[in-house]
Amino acid sequence: MADKFASYADLYVSDAFGTAHRDSASMTGVPKALGNGVAGYLIEKEIKYFSEVLGSPMKPMAAIVGGSKVSDKIQLLENMLSRIDKLLIGGAMAYTFLKATGKDIGSSRIEDSIENKKTGEKTNVQQLARDLLEKAKSKNVEVFLPIDHICNKEFKETDEPLITEDENIPEGYMGLDIGPKTLQLYSEQIGKSKTAIWNGPMGVFEMKTYSKGTFGVAKAMGDATKKGELFSIIGGGDSASAAEECNEASRMSHVSTGGGASLELLEGKSLPGLEVLEDK
Repeated sequence: MADKFASYADLYVSDAFGTAHRDSASMTGVPKALGNGVAGYLIEKEIKYFSEVLGSPMKPMAAIVGGSKVSDKIQLLENMLSRIDKLLIGGAMAYTFLKATGKDIGSSRIEDSIENKKTGEKTNVQQLARDLLEKAKSKNVEVFLPIDHICNKEFKETDEPLITEDENIPEGYMGLDIGPKTLQLYSEQIGKSKTAIWNGPMGVFEMKTYSKGTFGVAKAMGDATKKGELFSIIGGGDSASAAEECNEASRMSHVSTGGGASLELLEGKSLPGLEVLEDK
């Protein structure tokens, strides 16, 4: 297939950052068959911004990480610990961390274990969370977990959600967004940072009831960026969609076009679609 594609061209120019993490005929096969490959303006821009964050970022630097699973972000978290000063955790993955530290999480979604598909071996995710907190402490990275939550008994919209007093969630309730105290705390920490990278929403922002945390984090980053006090990057995916939805995307330093590609870069991995290019 790659040879067939290559027969129609003389030069390969790639601007598909969103698929640069895939080793496919169109991403790596064609430039190999042609014997050449260069980056387009979009990939050049993506490399420029991520190089600043992964190279010598302005300090202090904060990583805001959310989403549903700790297992999806564990490599990102471990790789970023040597670069960041603060780690702000939200989304459903926060409940795994909270349970791992002995807090009550009600019926909130958590991960207990993950299974290696090749070996069948199971890993305790809460132990992974505890280990990561210890690593953060050893590297003097300050970790912030939610100190209150917006909850409901069911996974659906409501006009009267429960807002907890502290980090504990009552039995029968599930956490669906960070609470107002947490949003204020996270906004303050973002405001005190010089660099911030965000990957993963703080809650179920697709439902209005649980969108305040995610949209509020986007606003805090946008406000600080517009003041010229923050270099801000959103790592694509749901965070980018949320920033667009609340009209904050245009106020960021950079919003990546590649969710999977940016995640792998932040995990410290090489992207096949970039490695194959001669000029990037």
